[in-house]
Amino acid sequence: MRIIASNFLINNELFERASQIYDFDNSIDIYLHTSGGNAVVNGGVYGEQIINSYEVGFADEYFLKSLIAKLDLQIDPQFSFVSEKDQSDIAFYYDSEINIDGEENILGLIIPITRNDKPAYEIFLNTPAFENKTDYLRYAIIHELGHALGLEHPFNGEDGDIFENQKSPWQSAYPEETVMAYRNPLNEEWPQFFSDNDINALKTAWGDESQIVLKEYLVNNYYEFDEIKDFDGFIHGNKDRLSTDRYKYQGKSDLDLDGYEENIFTNSSIQRWISVGIRENFDNYGEKGNTRVIGSYIDPLVEFGQIIKDSPHDSEKRFSNDLKIDNLILKISGDFDSDGFQEVYWKTKDNTAYLRALMHADGNIQYANYQNEAQMSDYLTSKGFENFISDII
Repeated sequence: MRIIASNFLINNELFERASQIYDFDNSIDIYLHTSGGNAVVNGGVYGEQIINSYEVGFADEYFLKSLIAKLDLQIDPQFSFVSEKDQSDIAFYYDSEINIDGEENILGLIIPITRNDKPAYEIFLNTPAFENKTDYLRYAIIHELGHALGLEHPFNGEDGDIFENQKSPWQSAYPEETVMAYRNPLNEEWPQFFSDNDINALKTAWGDESQIVLKEYLVNNYYEFDEIKDFDGFIHGNKDRLSTDRYKYQGKSDLDLDGYEENIFTNSSIQRWISVGIRENFDNYGEKGNTRVIGSYIDPLVEFGQIIKDSPHDSEKRFSNDLKIDNLILKISGDFDSDGFQEVYWKTKDNTAYLRALMHADGNIQYANYQNEAQMSDYLTSKGFENFISDII
């Protein structure tokens, strides 16, 4: 792949506007219109109007969150998601059509708007035009986001520079070289993140992320955390325990589905597991926290009176015991039933079962259940994730 100098990808006017948006409150706030249906949009120069939008599935919502999370770790600006469009700097819509000035079948459109007396953007994706090509639609999301952050097409000469002097979009750079390209990808797969050229350009414009120093942990190695607390603020999840404990690193999982993966550790002495966010903020253990001792739960079957508490069939008791004897291996995670809550799969070392932990929205545990291999396979197959079975076994 060719190296594209940053000046061929940075548009000074677009970046100046992006800087104005960011400088208002030192955050780029993003809204995704997930509900679909009729939506009133600002429209910028085209005027306020009602569009017929498509519902955004959870998979695409999580894709955008993961995209922003990965980007946030590389460039200096801070990003956040907001639940109301009027609070946003960038609002995304899955539109049913985009017809501008008589031109039809436009794939994507970014419109500068003014909201609450400050600059902002609305981004529209012409969903039917992508013909159910998910990777192409997501590529378009990245492309339009690039514009909102100050990037231009490599063939755009309005600012006096053109990559390799090639003005034709169809003869210029490839998507693998920059997501701001128009050509079809070389390998027939649309990139799902910014290219190295794009990241270098964004770092040139915005600066490198300097506030986060990512720590790397080794699976099965032990680490000490003096101040890890549970939701209620008890150190190591026990009001009587103040000593430092050794935590065994299991791997990574995004427990709260915010796009950022947490580091997961288990501790046999306290029979609990913990999540440690990338920023390692040990005061972030309460509501919406991601660095905490994961709570315990009551097996729903115990509550319903179908099994006896603390019996071998009580999943909470069994879970606690498996932690005590170091019998669990973290495997994979995902929202397999698309209900907006993360599911974390563990495998027992003795190969007797698979543990499926269902998390709350903030990454704490709701409950867990044990499955044998057939139950685990049937569950994932029924949800369309049969290709994940081999990763768990």
